[in-house]
Amino acid sequence: MKKILVLAGLSLLLTSCASYFIRQQCEKTNWFQYGQEVAMRGERVSSDNFVNQCRKAEAEMSETALDQGFKSGMNKYCQPESSYAVGKSGDLFNFDFCESNVVGSVKKRHAEGLLAYCKDGTTAGLSGKKYKNVCPADLEKTFLPSYRLGRKKYLSVLVQNNETKLRELNLDVDRLSYEKRISDGRMAVLPYVKTGDQDPYAEERRRLEDRNRQLSGELNQKNAMKNKLDSENDEYRKEMASLD
Repeated sequence: MKKILVLAGLSLLLTSCASYFIRQQCEKTNWFQYGQEVAMRGERVSSDNFVNQCRKAEAEMSETALDQGFKSGMNKYCQPESSYAVGKSGDLFNFDFCESNVVGSVKKRHAEGLLAYCKDGTTAGLSGKKYKNVCPADLEKTFLPSYRLGRKKYLSVLVQNNETKLRELNLDVDRLSYEKRISDGRMAVLPYVKTGDQDPYAEERRRLEDRNRQLSGELNQKNAMKNKLDSENDEYRKEMASLD
């Protein structure tokens, strides 16, 4: 029973800490600007994860500014040139946002943007954005081969960048591990002092213990970063293989 209460207490503490940091982030947000950004993605405020997190955390946020920004963003989003830019980036468009009197021109420019996107598979592949099956069948036949080549080049650069970071991390881990071995060795040769006796090495012992904790923390952090990069590279290489 006691163990259950302790676990429940820890869970509550972690939840409280997470809510605190979310509230801080929410209260720093420019809600007018954020509302615009949501609309320009063709999404609804009600489905935005960040907005829902802030509401759940009962953070101080300006719903009025959010609504005004969203409406402003919708007006910008429903401009023909905006729809062209969305199409040229290879994205679908949310025509439900637009008034009936502008839907025709918006659809026309979006289709023109998609046409420009589908004629340049290499640029699309190198952009880093995944293909969303937006090209007509007749254009897709020529689009996909060049897109795959561009995508492979893009992923190859990501792998190389991660490999560079991994080499640097390995050097850091080797350095920190060596320093920890030295510190552990020094701790091991400090004379044993009975409990209750005055310890002439107390200050050095505390310093070494503090340093060991710091080194262990840094090593854990570096190894976690290595694992993350290794995992990313595994995913990149799998995707590269699927593009052959």
